[in-house]
Amino acid sequence: MCKLSNPRELSGDTAELQTLRTVCGICGSCCGMTLTLQNGSVIAVDGDPADPYSQGHLCFKGRAIIDLLNAPDRLRYPLSKTRNGKWQKLSWEEAFDLLSERLKTIKNRYGPQALAVHVGQAGAGKEFTHYVERFCNIYGTPNFSTLGSHSKRLAHILTYGTIPVSDYRNSNCILLWGYNPTRACPPLSKQISEVHRRGAYLIVVDPITTPLAKTADFHLQLRPGTDGALALGMLHVVIREKLYNKDFVKRWTTGFDQLCDLIKEYPPERVSEITWVSVAKITLAARLYAGSAPSCVTTGIATELQANGFQTNRAIAILQAITGNLDISGGAIFPPVAKLSPLSADNQSLDKKPAVGEYTYPLFKKYTNQAQANLYTRSILEGKPYPIKGMVVTGSDPVLTWPNTDEVRKALGNLEFLAVMDHFMTETAQLGDLVLPAATFLSRNEIWRIFISNDGPRLGLAPKVLSEEGLLTDWQFWNTLAKKMGYSRDFPWLTEEQALNYRLKPTGLTLEELKDKPEGVKYAEWAEKSYERKGFDTPSGKVEIYSKVLQDHGYEPLPNYREPIESPLSLTCLAEIYPLVLTTGARNDAYHCFRCQNLPVSHMQNQEPMVEVHREKAKELYLQDGETVVVASPRGRIELKVKYTDKIDPRVISIPHVWEKANANELTDNIILDPVTGLPPDRSMLARIIKKE
Repeated sequence: MCKLSNPRELSGDTAELQTLRTVCGICGSCCGMTLTLQNGSVIAVDGDPADPYSQGHLCFKGRAIIDLLNAPDRLRYPLSKTRNGKWQKLSWEEAFDLLSERLKTIKNRYGPQALAVHVGQAGAGKEFTHYVERFCNIYGTPNFSTLGSHSKRLAHILTYGTIPVSDYRNSNCILLWGYNPTRACPPLSKQISEVHRRGAYLIVVDPITTPLAKTADFHLQLRPGTDGALALGMLHVVIREKLYNKDFVKRWTTGFDQLCDLIKEYPPERVSEITWVSVAKITLAARLYAGSAPSCVTTGIATELQANGFQTNRAIAILQAITGNLDISGGAIFPPVAKLSPLSADNQSLDKKPAVGEYTYPLFKKYTNQAQANLYTRSILEGKPYPIKGMVVTGSDPVLTWPNTDEVRKALGNLEFLAVMDHFMTETAQLGDLVLPAATFLSRNEIWRIFISNDGPRLGLAPKVLSEEGLLTDWQFWNTLAKKMGYSRDFPWLTEEQALNYRLKPTGLTLEELKDKPEGVKYAEWAEKSYERKGFDTPSGKVEIYSKVLQDHGYEPLPNYREPIESPLSLTCLAEIYPLVLTTGARNDAYHCFRCQNLPVSHMQNQEPMVEVHREKAKELYLQDGETVVVASPRGRIELKVKYTDKIDPRVISIPHVWEKANANELTDNIILDPVTGLPPDRSMLARIIKKE
């Protein structure tokens, strides 16, 4: 049962019926939502028309919050696994006693580095994640990790020192690269469609014909994993035809001459052979983007989950830069950052161990201050660089979402102790020793930050509106655990409100002030071309096309293209056995990462796992629509039903993720990762379809 906890009532005829405003926390889109409660229970959910960002839109997932709150298989109390593999109900006090005892044992026996803590999508951009990192600092482990767009962020930071935001409303040309906002962020999709209808150009780069690709002026349907080649081909056209901003390049870039030498290797004719995109489309798209300033680009996670995703994003960032589209209205805006009190704490000894992946991916560690979670399995199974013995996972299901499922399952099963905090008994939780029930985002206060075109950066509060009986929020959990471990001095806050007011202190705002401003507070003014006043936040103060930082760390200083590790061109012999290019993880309406998969309304939208096959290819292989087949890669095989489609190239097949009984990560690999960031090549590999006997 969900009980009301001192909400701010906005309307309602009686105390039993109340309408409350908050912000959805299912994903990172920050859509406003209204909740109608009766006797403390949510009876209706809708979009908030007064929200300045989402303007009343609320997607399928946000509207399913009632199903999440009342799901019959929700975890409602802590569980520990007995020696015979049965689950035993615990009180929260017993759970904290067990957890603190096991964490202390691991630290005393193996050292603090033997514990890894991973926060998944449920913590992406959320306040409690900072407190989890603080806990790791105090405990002494360097092995804290999160889910995030690490390759894209690091590419932008090393190229021009900050992470931009696309200003769609004022753009003359919008380029969506491996990004499907219709599924990932519907308010942006609506905004982009409106701007397109008003006359802006729209270019979509995607192996799949997404809803916006259908209406775009150009859809560049490339072979999965070849985005880097396409970016270099477009740069070739821009430079060859002198469509770049000459004044900006001369005053504000380093390495342009070296870039000119590099792009000579990528004329549209060669790039067309690599990417399967026609020469005409490559050329016209490059001309359109460069000649329509102001133009903006948004890349999706698909550009990162490649063997060379970091350099791909560098090439795209450079395309934005040399066309003069940085920090201008309608381009890539550099929004002022809201300064909040830092929470990191350096309590690690002088002889502390490096984070897992720190030696292999030093720049990743330097700029994210995290371990590389894709190497945890090797640390557990091979003891490199040292063995991880215990793990705490919150808001993540590594068995479903990490590459190479067999290895992940084996590694987690080899841990001495695994604790999982989630809403449901996930595949990962089933392997755990301790499972902890999590409250939803409606039970906590959350600070949000967003940039709204023609307005500026805003800081706001998604207020707590419920208390879920018997469940703890992530902040309550980590704060209580810290005190149980003896870290009260480093976690002095008695309540979440105190902790958030500490974070807000540099802004001059308080939690109570934000509660009174549901639309948020504009915390700074944005002015164009901040680099003309203070330069770029790079060693040279300019856009670093040629990166000395990368060179000094042994990486390629220019964004060269690398063919996917497993492709029709790189492994021609293997391609004879596995002739199809498989891409995984395409967005759908019902799920965000692995979240919402347990909800019955989600299964109504996606009743069973499918492999999308072009109808002509399906007929060539004598496959019927709806027929159960086996999809195999060099690593494994899964059974799915065929779904005819015209949205992909006949040489490509597409499988969604998160299905327990047909997990696409049974087919993926984690052997060769991005050389700079360590992200896996989930979006491009070889596969074949086998008819069932």
